Amino acid sequence: MSSTGLVQIDGLTPIKQEDRKQSKVMLLFPPEWVPTAPYLALPMLTAVLREAGHTVVQRDINIEMYDHFFNMEFLIWVKGRLGMHLKPLQDKEKAGTLTEVEAHQKAVLEQAYAVDVFDLAERAEDAKLVVRGERFYEAEKLERALNTFREAMQYISAAYYPAALVFYPMESNLGYRPGVSKEVFACLDDEQVNVYRDICNQLVLPSVSKEKPAVIGISIGTQMQLMAGLTFCKMIKECFPEIRVVVGGNVVTRLQEEWAHHERFFTEVFDAAILYEGEHALLWYLEAVNGQRAMEQVPNLMYRDADGVKQSKEVYTEKTSALPLPDFDGLPLDRYFVPERIIPYLATRGCYWGRCTFCDHGQGYFDQYRGMSAQHVVDQVTALRDKYNCRHFLFSDESYPPALFKKVSQLLVDRNVGIKWTTLIRFEETLQDQAIWDLAAKAGCCTLYYGMESANERVLNLMDKHARKSVIQNNLHQAAKAGIWNHVMAFYGFPGETRDEALETRQFVIDNQPVIHSVELFYFVAYRHTPMVRNPDKFGITIHKQEEYDLPLDYYYTLNEPVGISCLDAMQLCEEFYKNDFQPWAVRVNSREHVFLYISKFGTNKLPQIYAATKDGAATEGVSGLVTWPMAVAEGAGEKDGETTLSRVVSHGVE
Repeated sequence: MSSTGLVQIDGLTPIKQEDRKQSKVMLLFPPEWVPTAPYLALPMLTAVLREAGHTVVQRDINIEMYDHFFNMEFLIWVKGRLGMHLKPLQDKEKAGTLTEVEAHQKAVLEQAYAVDVFDLAERAEDAKLVVRGERFYEAEKLERALNTFREAMQYISAAYYPAALVFYPMESNLGYRPGVSKEVFACLDDEQVNVYRDICNQLVLPSVSKEKPAVIGISIGTQMQLMAGLTFCKMIKECFPEIRVVVGGNVVTRLQEEWAHHERFFTEVFDAAILYEGEHALLWYLEAVNGQRAMEQVPNLMYRDADGVKQSKEVYTEKTSALPLPDFDGLPLDRYFVPERIIPYLATRGCYWGRCTFCDHGQGYFDQYRGMSAQHVVDQVTALRDKYNCRHFLFSDESYPPALFKKVSQLLVDRNVGIKWTTLIRFEETLQDQAIWDLAAKAGCCTLYYGMESANERVLNLMDKHARKSVIQNNLHQAAKAGIWNHVMAFYGFPGETRDEALETRQFVIDNQPVIHSVELFYFVAYRHTPMVRNPDKFGITIHKQEEYDLPLDYYYTLNEPVGISCLDAMQLCEEFYKNDFQPWAVRVNSREHVFLYISKFGTNKLPQIYAATKDGAATEGVSGLVTWPMAVAEGAGEKDGETTLSRVVSHGVE
């Protein structure tokens, strides 16, 4: 029995295959997410449903949207939309009734309308060929392609004024706050700014009409996907009221306490929500929809009946070694913005450390860390390699356990599997032998992502990370010597951290820049499900909850005593770092998958061509200077102002 009153179960009695009613299910992955590889949730769900005999249509609308954005037909359509919005404003100007806000909108529209859309579309379509072909490995051409995508997004944004649509990193803003329910509902119906309504009309609804599924599942892993995912839900329910719409994903789980207070979501937007892990919960939900189980017996489920919103008291956690191989069949594996197929794979669920006081990513799971044997991992990776002709893998575990890291590396070498891979990892005492890193590199490890958080040991102990500075330094030097690219994440402003301690972190990354190939430095955010927020007095902070923020994933906080730097101080230090110190790490290729492929291609972590300036400070010709947040991709709460930790960069989780 948990503190929430939920009970973990081993599972429900399976229905015999011959007795099971078959259904057609459509699974959708909404924008916005990285356009470089599939997200693992859909293939994991698909595998379990297909194994049970159901028909599954899985669609990655995120990559379909970007592919759609950067083609001639859509950009010409945007030109028409620009003109449609511009003419009424020009008429108002002639009549002398144009407001100041409208005058600004008119200026934005006129600037975009003057763009040669045919030239832009031709360059955008060529940019897709660049990122999908051999020109990808010419850094200047790749940078120009990425900048063309950004230019196209700026053009599209004007048609949805005042929305700001951003290609990468994922920072699009529709002008509505996702933490405020009344603004979420307003956004879902806003024809002016909500670009996802047009994406739904153009890409989703025609497919739903053609396939006629009984159930549609939408995976919302990050807060950046919330508006798009809920928009799709609402529009599908309005057009096809007979279809059951169910949502799931990490953010859905984190907001479980709020859904029950907003029955309107269950009447207007979706029919049910699956919390925690969803593979078998979705299967059992289908069986309940088909009348073969009672809805109230389905674990991990929230739904509405005549008495209101109900939540199952039972929670089911997956037995990782018993799950089938992820099934990517039906996903457009050759349409992602990479020249080589990259597939995510998850060997563990949860975090083996699981103690960091600032982290709440484990909220997506009900119980503790679980993992598979090294033998099973390598068997499955080999099977995926062969089935999908893919030799590049994202090991998207929250933090790869040291023992598994060593064993998997050894097996990959012994069996000559011949893959390249990247993962997230902790700085560990048990990884201080150079032979370990050499073996990992020989096994195909190209890039590693470390949640350092701080270089001050007192602060690390406050965080309950308990990493020693000497160990951090040794791990970095040894991995770099083996040829592995090191990406380090840290943040300022952990409660109680002094200015001198924060600056110690700054100085550490500067001093170790030769073995830190890319860095991300941010500021502390008080996520609502963390040990810190649950016990604020223990950490000397006061949590400030605002009534209008009724879908919160984090809170504003203040220090109880003037000891250490404040949140605003941390923001300022972060801004100063990027303004004054960041140049040695500014990369023109700012997706972790893109850097991963460069390392794989050139076989070295010495890649001066991808930096905005060479290591000696000399300017590189043709630099755009657009890179701000290098390579990390937001998971966790999914916001730009999220934690720069292990949980923030798990880019293909399965919750």
